[in-house]
Amino acid sequence: MVGNTIGLLGPLIFGADNLIDYNSSQTVHALKFLQGWSSLGVFVLPSLLFAYLSNINLGFHQISRQQFVLTVSIMFLAMPLINFLSFWNESLHLPSLLQPLENWMRHAEAQAMLITEAFLKVDSWLGLLINVLIIALIPAFGEELLFRGLIQKGLFKSWGNIHLAIWLSAFLFSALHLQFLGFIPRFLIGGLLGYLFFWSGSIWLPILAHFVNNATAVLLSFMINKGVINKELEEIGTQAEQGPMLFICLLSLGLLLYLIKQISVKV
Repeated sequence: MVGNTIGLLGPLIFGADNLIDYNSSQTVHALKFLQGWSSLGVFVLPSLLFAYLSNINLGFHQISRQQFVLTVSIMFLAMPLINFLSFWNESLHLPSLLQPLENWMRHAEAQAMLITEAFLKVDSWLGLLINVLIIALIPAFGEELLFRGLIQKGLFKSWGNIHLAIWLSAFLFSALHLQFLGFIPRFLIGGLLGYLFFWSGSIWLPILAHFVNNATAVLLSFMINKGVINKELEEIGTQAEQGPMLFICLLSLGLLLYLIKQISVKV
C-alpha cells in the first residue's frame, strides 16, 4: 500500500492527465514511476521485512566467477528456446467452451503488450538505464527474494520435497504475472531459477539469471530502436528452419546446467 501510494504520485510529478495515453511521454514516465514503487512495495520491502522478522536466511552468499560465467551463458543459450516456447504458447487455444476466457486473456495480453512497448520505446542512454532499473534490476531482486528466497525455501522446509517446492514456486511465479500467453516459458524459467538457487544456496545466482534475461530484452529493444541491429534478432528461435540451432542450444544448455550443478555443490 505504501509503495503504490508513493507510485500514484507519478501523475502529479510528471503532469500526466491520462494514464492510458501511451503515446504521451508524461504518461509513460508516470507509469514507470508507479511500476518501480509498486515492485519495491510488493516484492522487495515485504520480503526483506518478513525475512528479518522471521529470522530467515535468504541466502546472500558470495558466488564464484565460474558460477557467474556459467549462469550468464545459460541464460543466453536459453533465449532461442524461450522464444520458441513463447511462440508455441501463443498459438495454443482453449476448448470452445472456454472461448470467452481465452478472448479475455488475449485482450489482457494485448493491453499489457501496449504498456511494455511504450516502456521500451526509448532511444537515449538515460532512458535505457531507467528501463534496466525498472524492468530488470528491481524485478529480478524483488521477485527472486519472494519466490525463491521465501516461498520455495518455505515449501521445501514444510514438505521436504525440493522438486515440488521448486515447481510450485515456479507455477506461482508465472501465474502472478497474469500474462497467460507466456505462462509456459515463464514457468520453465521459474523452475530453472529454482534449481540454480537450490544447487548454489545463494540467492544471487537466480537474481543474476533473472536480471540477464530481462536486461537482454531491454538492451535488444534499445538497439533495435537505435537501428543498430535488426528486429528479427528478437525472434531468433521461432523460425522452422532454426530447428538444428534449437537442438544445439538445448544440448549445450543441458551441459552447462550439469556443470553449474557440479560446481555449485562443491562450493
